[in-house]
Amino acid sequence: MGAQIVSEIPSMASVFAKAAKTLGRKPKDPVLPQTVLVFQGAHADPEKLNEYRRAVGAPMNAVLPSLYVHSLAFPLAMSLMLHDDFPLPLLGMIHLSNHVDVAAPLGEGEAFDVEVHSENLRAHSKGATCDLVIRIVADGKDRMLLRSTFLAKGVKLSGEKPSRSGRTAFDMPVRTAHWKLDAGTGRRWAKVAGDYNPIHLSALSAKVLGMPGAIAHGIYMAARALVDIEPGRGSYSWNIEFKTPVVLPAAVDLAFEPTDNGYRVNAWHARKGKPHFELELSVAGS
Repeated sequence: MGAQIVSEIPSMASVFAKAAKTLGRKPKDPVLPQTVLVFQGAHADPEKLNEYRRAVGAPMNAVLPSLYVHSLAFPLAMSLMLHDDFPLPLLGMIHLSNHVDVAAPLGEGEAFDVEVHSENLRAHSKGATCDLVIRIVADGKDRMLLRSTFLAKGVKLSGEKPSRSGRTAFDMPVRTAHWKLDAGTGRRWAKVAGDYNPIHLSALSAKVLGMPGAIAHGIYMAARALVDIEPGRGSYSWNIEFKTPVVLPAAVDLAFEPTDNGYRVNAWHARKGKPHFELELSVAGS
């Protein structure tokens, strides 16, 4: 992979301002570029960090939530998709899952380097998926690895097309929390995280891109679910799989269940009982 040092992390708004040029990308048998983008000396913005904490209720514990780091670094990963050699369209990409490994949380004042690349282009029953990977390094040590998997609908890869997996029955656990998300949830989170993807902003802009209406950001829901369970020290990992979109406005029921080494969180549509996401957090050594 060829590393390119960049002088700044772009804003998410600037990335989406250029995203329309990628709409026509639906090549057969695309190949992901080997580019690695590197930004050195990143650090938390105190004002933005406080906005993040207020938005999800995160604790003031002198360490950076893993998804604050993700929100800071992710525009650099997204900017890979603007490069002419990136074969998939940025607009309309569907967020399927995240996997995060934390060797040790970052302190509020620590400087760190951000490295991003794309990998794992795979066929999907509805198109093709790929991973955007963010590596966080501080003082020469790997501190976090944040992987986001996205689906590009309609993109065709050669070979046998994966069969559409049947949905397993969802048995609602005992509810331990309830969220009410109004129609402006996506717009408010966009101001915090800078993610102005049109699928989150209004019913009209979301429907243009094939969504049933404006949907809540996956990262917002994950960040909110992690508030009371993400450790403030030590190593841990978590992953979230998104099942069905949260169409705004929404009422979401949740169950937070302790496991042998962490927590499992399920979220579902309060009236229809359809699952929205499942998150699992594991603490090393527990």
